[in-house]
Amino acid sequence: MNTLLMVVVLVVSLIPLPARERYHVPIARADDRALAYQLPYVDIDVAENDFGPGRNSLHLVAVTAVPGQQAEIIDETTVRIHIDWAGYLAYPAAYDPVMGRVAYGTYTVSNGYARSQARWTVWYVPDMRV
Repeated sequence: MNTLLMVVVLVVSLIPLPARERYHVPIARADDRALAYQLPYVDIDVAENDFGPGRNSLHLVAVTAVPGQQAEIIDETTVRIHIDWAGYLAYPAAYDPVMGRVAYGTYTVSNGYARSQARWTVWYVPDMRV
């Protein structure tokens, strides 16, 4: 009986346990925001569409922007982009005002064990009255 009990304990101790959720790799997904009016800055909650072991476990660890633009981390999930309206990349349309991509860059989220990177983009789509 003791031998059987020892064998059962040994077998149970050798069975691998499933990985806990906190060790899952986070998945960052691209974020796009459209502005109808020229604002000095825009805040994007980049973690709202990212996946991880739990929304509260994801936090921003890095953010970048193209030269001439400025982006900063406001809190653990939000990026603030300061927009330079003097020289943004525009795609001319058949009407005025011109619309196009204002700013873009990347951000990195982490759950403490792994990291994932995605891009953020701000578009200018003016409010057109017909």
